[in-house]
Amino acid sequence: MGKQNKKTSSSISTTETSLAIVEIIRSHDGIRLRQITEELDLSKSTVHAHLTTLRNKRYVVKEGEFYHLGLKFFELGEYVISRKDIYEIAEQEISNLNDRTDRIADFSVEEHGRVISLYSELYNAESTFLSDRRTFYMHNTASGKAILAEFPQPQVEKIIDRWGLPCETKHSISTRDELVAELKETRERGYAINDEEAVTGLYSVAKPVLHPDGRVCGAVSLDSPKYRVNKESIDDFTSQLGQTVQNIEQKLTNCPTSI
Repeated sequence: MGKQNKKTSSSISTTETSLAIVEIIRSHDGIRLRQITEELDLSKSTVHAHLTTLRNKRYVVKEGEFYHLGLKFFELGEYVISRKDIYEIAEQEISNLNDRTDRIADFSVEEHGRVISLYSELYNAESTFLSDRRTFYMHNTASGKAILAEFPQPQVEKIIDRWGLPCETKHSISTRDELVAELKETRERGYAINDEEAVTGLYSVAKPVLHPDGRVCGAVSLDSPKYRVNKESIDDFTSQLGQTVQNIEQKLTNCPTSI
C-alpha cells in the first residue's frame, strides 16, 4: 500500500510539473529552457524531459531557442467548446445579434470563478478596444456581473476568496461592499454594466441566460466604445439583449441537455 501511494504521489507531482511548464510558457508567450528552470527551481534535465514529452505529444513546439504552446491546445479548445449544444445555439444567436446592431456581441460562461468568452462577433475595427484574451475576472465585466448576480452569496464569496478583486482600470470595483451593492443593483434593473472597468474606453451591457431548471448558464453582452454610449443606445442594448436571451432560452427549453 505504501509503495502504491508513493507511486501515485510521484505521478501527481510529475503532472503538476508539466502543467506548471505549460502555464509558464503561456504567460511568457514563448520562453527559453533556462528561464523555465529558474522559475520552477528545477534542474535543466528535469525540465528538458518534460518539454520533450510535451513536444512529442504536440502540446509544445520549439522555435529557435524558444518554447511555445502547440496547436494541440487549439484542437482541444475547439472540442471543449463545440461539444456543448449551447455553443451552437449561442453562435447562431450572437451572429444574429451582431447583424442587428453595430456593436460587439458576445456569449460568455463561468468556469472556476472566471468568465470565458465562448463566442463573440468583432463587428469592426473598433474591436481593438478589446484585449485578445478570452478569460476575464467576473467582478469587472458585464457578463461576469450578470452571472454573479444569479449566484447565491456563498458562491460569490468563494470566487472573491479565490481570485480577489484586482483593479484593471481606475474604474474597477475593488471592495466586497462595492460588489455586493453592484450585484444588488444588477438584479433590480435586470442587466449588468461594465463602465470602463476592465478596459479603458469600453462600455458593456449584459444579461444572464438561464437554463430551463433555473440555473444560470451564461450571459450575452454588447460592447461599445464609451464615447458612442448614451441613454438611447443603452435602452436599445437592453432591448436587443432581451430578445437574444429569450431566443437562446427558448432553444435551451427544446434541448435541455445542452449544458
